Amino acid sequence: MNQPNSVGLRRKPIFALAVVSAMFLSACGTNPHQSPGKMRPIGTSLNAWDEDIARKAELESLGACRLGRDVVAWFPCTDSSGAPALSEAEMSAIVAKLERGIRAAKVFIGDADWSYRDDRRVFLYFPDANFISHAPGGNTAFIPLWRVRQDQAPWLHEAMHLLVKVDGDWLSQADSVAEARMPLWLHEGLAEALAMAVAQQEGLAHYSPLIDVPADRLDAFAAEQIRACPDPSRLLAVVGGRGKLPELFGEERMNYAPAFYAASTSFVRWLARRDGGYRPLLRAIADFDNEITSYERLSGRSLDESRREWMASIGVEGATSSVAPSR
Repeated sequence: MNQPNSVGLRRKPIFALAVVSAMFLSACGTNPHQSPGKMRPIGTSLNAWDEDIARKAELESLGACRLGRDVVAWFPCTDSSGAPALSEAEMSAIVAKLERGIRAAKVFIGDADWSYRDDRRVFLYFPDANFISHAPGGNTAFIPLWRVRQDQAPWLHEAMHLLVKVDGDWLSQADSVAEARMPLWLHEGLAEALAMAVAQQEGLAHYSPLIDVPADRLDAFAAEQIRACPDPSRLLAVVGGRGKLPELFGEERMNYAPAFYAASTSFVRWLARRDGGYRPLLRAIADFDNEITSYERLSGRSLDESRREWMASIGVEGATSSVAPSR
């Protein structure tokens, strides 16, 4: 991203995409964890983009499936040039890394036995296409093949969107409702902050397309980006509050997205340091459509006051004359 992973740049939702079919392992490789006689495991995507449906079906029918205890990875057998997409060794190394990170992420958020519809695995699809990485709900995420080839994939961020429990689904709401009420800063900032923490804990490389700086540089980077965006007051009004900034999903996206994702992650990390961990934020985000009041009750702190303190801590208190309250 972080480009807008699972929120905002989505197409018309397509529900219940878990198609059961008896498709077997392709000729591009054998899977040591699965015999050819077994059905291939298929993920469930609740709010798929239109393009996801075709890409998912193609990988499930023609691609290579590699399994771990907590991960199912789908790769194309060949890339657009007709060359092998990945070697067996490369696929094995990628799955080992995914397995390590996702297993650690479950423990980190206090849900080691996480499952979706009694399946503990996260399904990661790697189509050979150029698109924004996203996790549209259920247990699936979509990431371009070229990103995982170049080790520039925000896979841990996307997995966090799936692993963090939310008792509701903002992606299935009418756009007007989500635009007004969804605390996008919390969903994106928490996913990125948790991904950073788990990557650091496990010694994994962390990559974020819009926040490509080390964790210890994040606050300074956020301050730089906030000052550089066209309207800092407008941006900061949705960091710590409700709603989605429309500019994130239109022609002005790149004028605001780096600042929004950096600010959201910086603020979440600041809250976690003050609170002694992520538990209040994780419990608050689970309380669908009550996230702001739930966090304030759990932490005993006002988010409006917290936002002002955070802004002062990174040196942007003078970047805006007024910021709207969080409610």
